[in-house]
Amino acid sequence: MSINKTPSRPNNYVRHFRAFANARSAFKVFLQAVSLKPEEIVLLPAYIGWSPNEGSGVLDPVSELNLKHAFYKMDSRLCIDVDDLERLLKTLPVRVLVVIHYFGYVDPSYDEVMSIARRYGVVVLEDEAHAMFTDLIGGCSGRLGDACIFSLHKMLPVNDGGMLVVNDDYRGILDSVDHLDSVKFKCKLPWQFDLERIANARVENAHRLQKLLEPLSGEIDLLRNDLPCGNVPQTYPIIIRNVSRDELYFEMNNAGFGVVSLYHTLVDSIHKHEFTESHRLSHVMLNLPVHQDVCPQDLYDMVNKLNEAIKASSIRVE
Repeated sequence: MSINKTPSRPNNYVRHFRAFANARSAFKVFLQAVSLKPEEIVLLPAYIGWSPNEGSGVLDPVSELNLKHAFYKMDSRLCIDVDDLERLLKTLPVRVLVVIHYFGYVDPSYDEVMSIARRYGVVVLEDEAHAMFTDLIGGCSGRLGDACIFSLHKMLPVNDGGMLVVNDDYRGILDSVDHLDSVKFKCKLPWQFDLERIANARVENAHRLQKLLEPLSGEIDLLRNDLPCGNVPQTYPIIIRNVSRDELYFEMNNAGFGVVSLYHTLVDSIHKHEFTESHRLSHVMLNLPVHQDVCPQDLYDMVNKLNEAIKASSIRVE
């Protein structure tokens, strides 16, 4: 046996990709290429929002292709209910499982979920619209599934852009992409930016924000109590405990702090009586910006304003 001076295996550790106008177009092409049978199901997490401007994101391609779908439960901290997921995989003809890495955080049960998925032989699509840096820089996601999708405009200063990335076993899917109705991509590719510096800035801002928020304990909770190594946040999610989240949202934005309430309205098919934790969370979560343009003074000012807004709130909730 010999060792070459330089690597010579062109397909070793290659990740295969196609670029699209947005992530949902990439997901739609993936679903078309998988060619689900009429009875087969796409299984999604029960935390998908809808808005009149953006539709329902990951659910839109499923609906457009008239595919059957179902939802698995999420808990009060937006983590996968593993028991419910396995129950559905055991009882339903699931072909595609969608795992969403919300806000850039990898689910604590990620490894277990992927192991279960392999046991039932389903195709796994990792939605990394929020987790592109967690994948490309942290290396914590996007490796155990069969494919993943990126949404560039949610993480970089660009107006559009999505990508479909497939791992080795599904590289043949991309051979058919050029023959499908994919959308032309006109945006910069992500590696034209200094991704490591951007990721580091986001992580540093998240750590700063966590410390700044400590005095607000009792008024807010952190959705996740820590930021595991390699996880790079898209935003910083907090739970508002005692006042109206919606009132805070408008107050903060009117003051010039671009907070968001992602998934404030869940899609109609996520029924309130069945997915109570998802609906509760959709009414109390607020996402604070930690992107690469935010400086330490911005975070300090934002938390001060948040504290003022909570104290001045006219709407108390139980």
